Amino acid sequence: MNKSIFQRIVLPAAFIASLGCVSACTNTDVDTDEGLMNALVKREKLDKAMPKITGMMSNSEKIAPYIDVLTEMYIKGTGFDRDVITALAHAGDPKASKAFEKAAASIDNKQVMQAAYGVKKTKNADIQKKLLARWDELKNPETRRVILDTGTTIKSDEVTAKAKEILSGNFDDTPYALLRASCNVLAYQQDPSTVDTLIVALFHMDQQGHSLTTDCTKALLSLGKKTAVPALIKAYKLENAELNTFIDKHPETMTTDTVRNNTAADLAVLRATEAVGPMLEVISNTKQIPIPGTLVMKPSGDPAWMQWAALVGASSQASFYAVNDIGVSGHEADAKRIFTDIYNWTEAYQTKFKNAIKLTGTTNIEISQRVNAFRVLRENGLIDSNETLAMIEKLKGDEFKDERTLRNYARSSIATDMITYIAVTAQGGEIKTLWQAFADMKVEDGPLFCPEEELNNPKSIHPNVNISKRIEDVLPAFELADTCDKSAPCYSKAVLNQDGTVNDKASNYERIRAVYEFGASGEHEYFETVCTLYKSFDMFGQIYATNALAKLGTKDDIPRIEELIDTLSKSMSQIAYKSAEPNLENLIFTLQNK
Repeated sequence: MNKSIFQRIVLPAAFIASLGCVSACTNTDVDTDEGLMNALVKREKLDKAMPKITGMMSNSEKIAPYIDVLTEMYIKGTGFDRDVITALAHAGDPKASKAFEKAAASIDNKQVMQAAYGVKKTKNADIQKKLLARWDELKNPETRRVILDTGTTIKSDEVTAKAKEILSGNFDDTPYALLRASCNVLAYQQDPSTVDTLIVALFHMDQQGHSLTTDCTKALLSLGKKTAVPALIKAYKLENAELNTFIDKHPETMTTDTVRNNTAADLAVLRATEAVGPMLEVISNTKQIPIPGTLVMKPSGDPAWMQWAALVGASSQASFYAVNDIGVSGHEADAKRIFTDIYNWTEAYQTKFKNAIKLTGTTNIEISQRVNAFRVLRENGLIDSNETLAMIEKLKGDEFKDERTLRNYARSSIATDMITYIAVTAQGGEIKTLWQAFADMKVEDGPLFCPEEELNNPKSIHPNVNISKRIEDVLPAFELADTCDKSAPCYSKAVLNQDGTVNDKASNYERIRAVYEFGASGEHEYFETVCTLYKSFDMFGQIYATNALAKLGTKDDIPRIEELIDTLSKSMSQIAYKSAEPNLENLIFTLQNK
């Protein structure tokens, strides 16, 4: 009887208690939204709840309902403070600002960094000031970098001053990541007072070969033509005393050629017409290029000799490319004289590059000088068909007949580029004159002749293999030019299908010839046509497509270029995209300054 009563009384009580446990457990079951919220509010089962939260960090919508409770948790403190502030920083919600403010004052570098991440996303200038105020106290380089990086989203005199201070200090004693971050900050701040600082920082290279050129170039270009161009021209003319001192202190990593190489490229991006005169003056200077003192004591086989020779060539080419991109309007007579002399490789220019060529045994400098001079002449309309034909005839001259010194290889290389540049600019009728002139030279016993068995041999090292193939490859472009001459609508029909897609049957050189004409037309309607064609180009074609977009586009077209960059990143091969991306990013600066 007693046992029965006990069972009737105790068992229902246990059952009721078990129901209560189930209810309570359900309320903190972190596998449910309600349970996870309850666990955070009650600060229970945080060892299971916080992994759920950190798993949401990449999805702002999922983590959004928990911002308030996480902020309160961090303010009150738990054993999971790092995890909580990290989750809040990833969310980047302004509602978490009190948590970021507390983290900014933490003695834990990890939490300070998360505060900076959160501030960068929420653009909270007040907390940014508090972080910057701790700069001297926080010695960790990575913590400093993250704090400085808030200046890429928040306009601030304080962060500008700090970035400028870093780039004006001792480069060798400053972590590369912090220097690079400073350039990125100044690119966002766009403070004209930083121009001289950036001009010098542009040329820093550490002992590991890390350069600030890319990042500081963006910062410099972001200042716009009015500020950047005078400073760049001053540097190009070697009239910047501070930069010249920097060169003298770093003879192993830079020379005056380095300066002209980089500044010419930037002046081209900004289409600085006032730089053409100084560039032509430098290009036409035939004073012999001296051997740097750092090389004199090195043996002739040292790689440093070839590096120097390559730099000498690259520096000159940068000026050629810049003049070509900017155009020679107002300087036609000087440009024609100078570039004709370079193509003819007069004694004066042979003397100018004598040291670099003789001491390294390379003809690359001569070849690049001559073919790029020819390109400027053709693409700027400085020579007509008859003058071009006369230049082709020079390839038959005695200067290329000494096979012992490999002059036949030099001739073939020059000819390959010449016919390529002619194809890009070909006009009606030139298939019968200019293309035919090259074709005539590849007949048996001609200076460009290559035996059939050599042409079909993939391992052939015959000097005329490349030019023989190139002559045939560019024929379709000449044929198209013979039909369309200077009619942009005609070229459009040739390279696009009726539905506006790319005509895959059009050859690479036909498409390049077409975009060259689109750019020359100046008609904005072809801007979108070039954007459509862009993904179909090789690296050579991208140069002409980018230049056409620069001629046709306006500031209003910048969003379209940004969209194109994003599209190409998903549709191009990585090799092709890595070539296209910097060209298109620089194009944005060009359009901003039109």
